[in-house]
Order: sequence, then C-alpha cells, then structure tokens
Amino acid sequence: MNRLLLPLLAALALPTAVNAESYWLIIVKKGKVGALEKIEMPNIKACESEGEKWRAINKMGRDYSCIIGK
Repeated sequence: MNRLLLPLLAALALPTAVNAESYWLIIVKKGKVGALEKIEMPNIKACESEGEKWRAINKMGRDYSCIIGK
C-alpha cells in the first residue's frame, strides 16, 4: 500500500501542462432571422478549411469566422 501511495501523491501534487485552447468555427446565417452555429474544431487550419467550404457554397447567405477560445 505504501508503495502506491507515494507515486499517487506525487502525481497529484505535480503541475501538469494542459493546452486549454479550443478552436471554433462560427457559422452565421444572414437575413431577417439571423442564426448562429458553432462547431469545435481540432486546430485553426481545419477551422479555416471548413470555413472556406462554407464560403464556397454560400448560396444561403452564410458566412463564417474562426475563433480561439480558452
């Protein structure tokens, strides 16, 4: 039991590095009744790539933005 207690306490006491950034694709529908949709993305490059796909099919008055959250 004592052999497990010391490593457990050390693991809990040591700080861990965490990447708290998150990337979000925000899709906005323009018109009389505005709408907003957010989709979490794995990285900024994927967000911009998906946003450009939305822009290419912009037949319904939609636009996008990529934001970084914490």
